[in-house]
Amino acid sequence: MISYFDIHNLDILLKDFYTAVGIRISIFDDEFNVVTEYPKTSPAFCKLIRETPDGLCACRKCDRKACERAKSLRKPHIYTCHAGITEAITPIQLSGGVLGYAILAHMLPSEVPDAAEIACERAAEYGIDKAVSAVAIKDIGPRTAEQINAAVRLLDAVASYAYISNLVRWKNDDVSANLEQYVKRNISEPITSDMICKYMHCSRSNLYQISVKTFGMGIMQYVNYCRIECAKELLIQGHAIAETAEKTGFSDYNYFCKVFRKLTGCSPSEYRKRNA
Repeated sequence: MISYFDIHNLDILLKDFYTAVGIRISIFDDEFNVVTEYPKTSPAFCKLIRETPDGLCACRKCDRKACERAKSLRKPHIYTCHAGITEAITPIQLSGGVLGYAILAHMLPSEVPDAAEIACERAAEYGIDKAVSAVAIKDIGPRTAEQINAAVRLLDAVASYAYISNLVRWKNDDVSANLEQYVKRNISEPITSDMICKYMHCSRSNLYQISVKTFGMGIMQYVNYCRIECAKELLIQGHAIAETAEKTGFSDYNYFCKVFRKLTGCSPSEYRKRNA
């Protein structure tokens, strides 16, 4: 695990969130394991699912897939779990790296009248009697799309607050923090994987593993990600495109524009106009 969690103060934060929103919230680490959650106990319906070996395995796989999607998307998203329950997740990010995940669980969309019935049918696939699951699922209240979307925005705010308040951070002695600092410090200079390996005193394969685990992408992809994030700020500040390319380590203007479009979906000039 490459992240540190202040569980005591996270518990206070999660309790406040639940008091305000009324939806169970969990924090997962960078290895997709539960760190803490509130309330501490799952709803009766989910307990039924997890009491079966297949159901428990499916829950763990579903959580892992949600975390992997969040790391790839780099933003909150809503999904339906294997048991038919609506959930949402957002990555806890710091400087392009993912330290963990915040998950909203156990919601039923009120716009889908038979959502509870669908969930009970899914539960039956794990050998749970429909009459039993129909009683258990009453613990999970229906939420409108507006309520769910509002809760997801607050979830993202909680994730941001968690790292701003130092409740989630890199471990002090972790190489990933040094890797991040090296890239940011040399953002305007040529950077190669061999240079980073020499600085980090590690092999290329180890460097790749650290980068994928920490940032969800290969090391040179991460370098380009950091360059473009820096370029965005410079463009908004009014720097010329050619100057921005040079300041962010791109010696080739056309390559800069190509990478910028690939990562943002628009050209540098379009981005500046939209964010002027």
